[in-house]
Amino acid sequence: MKQNRGAGYFVWIFVIVTVVTGLVWTGCGEAAAKDSLTIATAIEPPSLSTVDNDSLATIYIHLLTNNLLVKADPETLNVVPDLAESWENPSDTEWLFHLHKGVKFHHGREFTAEDVIASIANAKKYPATIPYTEEIEKVEAVDKYTVKFTLRQPYSNLLYDLAYHFNYILPKDLLESGHDFSSNPVGTGPYKFVEWSKGNHITLEKFDDYWDATEKPSIKTITWRIIPEGTSRTLALEVGEVDAIYHVETADVQRLKSNPEFYVDQLASVENFYLCINTDIAPFDNVDLRNAIHCAIDREALIAGALNGYGVPSYSSIPMGYWGSWDGNAKPYDVALAKELLKKWGGDPTTVILPILVRTDELVRVATIIQDSLAQVGIKVDVVSVETATWHAKRASGDYVSGITSWSPSNAFTYVMRYHSSKRKSVAGACNDQLVDDLIAQMKSELDADKRLDLIHKIVERVNDLAIQPSLWQGEYFRAYNAKLKGIVSSATGYMRFHTARWTD
Repeated sequence: MKQNRGAGYFVWIFVIVTVVTGLVWTGCGEAAAKDSLTIATAIEPPSLSTVDNDSLATIYIHLLTNNLLVKADPETLNVVPDLAESWENPSDTEWLFHLHKGVKFHHGREFTAEDVIASIANAKKYPATIPYTEEIEKVEAVDKYTVKFTLRQPYSNLLYDLAYHFNYILPKDLLESGHDFSSNPVGTGPYKFVEWSKGNHITLEKFDDYWDATEKPSIKTITWRIIPEGTSRTLALEVGEVDAIYHVETADVQRLKSNPEFYVDQLASVENFYLCINTDIAPFDNVDLRNAIHCAIDREALIAGALNGYGVPSYSSIPMGYWGSWDGNAKPYDVALAKELLKKWGGDPTTVILPILVRTDELVRVATIIQDSLAQVGIKVDVVSVETATWHAKRASGDYVSGITSWSPSNAFTYVMRYHSSKRKSVAGACNDQLVDDLIAQMKSELDADKRLDLIHKIVERVNDLAIQPSLWQGEYFRAYNAKLKGIVSSATGYMRFHTARWTD
């Protein structure tokens, strides 16, 4: 679908897409059931740790190797059971989780309440996890298969926090022994880690003792191939080097759609792409300059020129499609307004240089169009390509001015939590506004849904005024597969369930 869609575009935003592909022929010409799946992806994980990075490339792996207590359903994005088979909320500050029995970690030990306690304690050590663990005051074992969470205060978002990827459950014995989870993940998931050849591939193997009988994998080996260049990923699929492409270049979508050997999965997303600005660096610490940058970016041209028309312009600091989505105080594309804001700032725009860090070919194209847009108001843009690990390191240390990135959590509450000043402990130069912090504090303790919605809207309005991370576009996901692969499930958040894939005739 092309751009300029109305609100109805989001009615189908949480559709699950299942796709199919099948048998391969051996070199001697006899049919043989294929027992492997190779997926091409653009971005290599900076680490395989569950607790120190927000990279979607890392989450791809964890979705196969790890489990959470609870998880977001890919269709509805509501929280559903995972390692916890049920739970109850005996008071506003107490939660009891009843665990599945007989679950094994990849190294053979049984999962118990003690692993939950150790995993949450471990997650709390890392700055990035603060928004998702700080309301948890205590975790204790009631018995071997029951765990009790005690919160600091009444808090409505605990289940979504526990469904966030920082809270994957890890084995207590390996945490205590200092196991390197960043290079060798060990969990309870349907696949276990085999190897990581840096810059080339990550290989996983089916875990025969996987606990969930309803979703036991059928494919023996899954390999993630790192292929940064978009047309190379498409060619690899066409010649049979890979079976699926996680991220299809928009320029190749129609070509693959026209080929009956492949299926192209297309669905709308809640992934919001934005320009992340380091607000600690002058002159970008000035709100008028940031708002001028926001107003000067031609998002329609960006979508048409860099994304082949696939996407929706985004102007608000939260994506559309959530309960809680809001565009109050969002400024439009308006070059005249941008020039007025630059006059209000008072500096000379021709002295402003904005380096934009990018990690993919697509984002290079996007940044180049932003370069053209900002040139209309006298601001110079430098497009700087970096690897994913470098990008994350620079954001954490503050060694950046701006970069293009995205985020797609499962609800609005979690999305606006990123604007709390505690985020600065993992992303230097992030939001640092007392009013936003105060509103988030009220939101966190508010149990009335209508009042909580009003607070979410107020947070969005304030962040829109601050222009800390000008939103750019809300995209569509394109995944392509060999036309005989069946059972892959896609979510509007970008998460995918490859462990349910199977080859068919």
